[in-house]
Amino acid sequence: MLRYVRASLEDQAKVEEFLRSIQDEGLLKEVSTLLSLTQGGLYLAIDDHDAIVGTAVITLPKRHEAYLGHVRLASPNQDRETLKDFASFQLEEARKLGAHVVRALASENDQLWATVLQEESEFKPVEKWVVGTFEGFQAPDVPPLEAGPAWAVDKERIREFMDQVTNPLWAENDLHIPSSLEPQDLENQFEVGGVAVAPQDGRLTVDSLALYRVRNTDAIDIKYFRSHGHYIRQLLDYLWLEARAWGVSKMRFGLNEQTASQIADTLQIPIQVEWAGSILVHYINHGLQAASV
Repeated sequence: MLRYVRASLEDQAKVEEFLRSIQDEGLLKEVSTLLSLTQGGLYLAIDDHDAIVGTAVITLPKRHEAYLGHVRLASPNQDRETLKDFASFQLEEARKLGAHVVRALASENDQLWATVLQEESEFKPVEKWVVGTFEGFQAPDVPPLEAGPAWAVDKERIREFMDQVTNPLWAENDLHIPSSLEPQDLENQFEVGGVAVAPQDGRLTVDSLALYRVRNTDAIDIKYFRSHGHYIRQLLDYLWLEARAWGVSKMRFGLNEQTASQIADTLQIPIQVEWAGSILVHYINHGLQAASV
């Protein structure tokens, strides 16, 4: 019988050995960070011989929101009962951590995990999520007149724009982890920068909005993007100019599939997909309603 425990720093060597054995280089790079978290972190499935046979991650992107990820089993043929038990354990752990909303991502290649979450743990699919990049677009030499950075005077216009959106999700700190986009998040973005809007004319309603950051690598990260379509090209032109000013040549994003496709169609550039799958959600407080697709 398996037991499920939260990994500690003392487990690091054993965890790293397990991850190398299943060739999970992505999670291997995050082990130290996950083991240092004060809440959530890396969780292990341990067999009767104290050997690791599976891993999972629980993080809290927001105080009352939990994210479940990196469920990996040693067996190449994942066992449904083990996945079911792991999912139940994660949900209970998320509840103990104070989460009201629990989200998980299921990749297109991991339908068993998606099925277990839905049939055994009452998760509901809400939308598809894509992490990827755009490359090869040439920014205009002249900044677009209609799009640019948002300022404090734009806050009310942006609030009115966002009031039309039901349960918006964004990639606040990690493009692979969608979380709720709340009014305070927008306020914080104004403080740290990285809000772009079109049109900029304060007399007009907002048509297109982007939340972004420029990392010290080779990409501008798009954390949220929404457009009614009238000024989408102008906003994208501005973002490419911003990227060029920072010396980066890629637009990397974590967005819902519909928005990613809208950008690809506008730029006429294919998406270089890094990850694609479904967002599933479970509400621990039964009074909360499921998000709209």
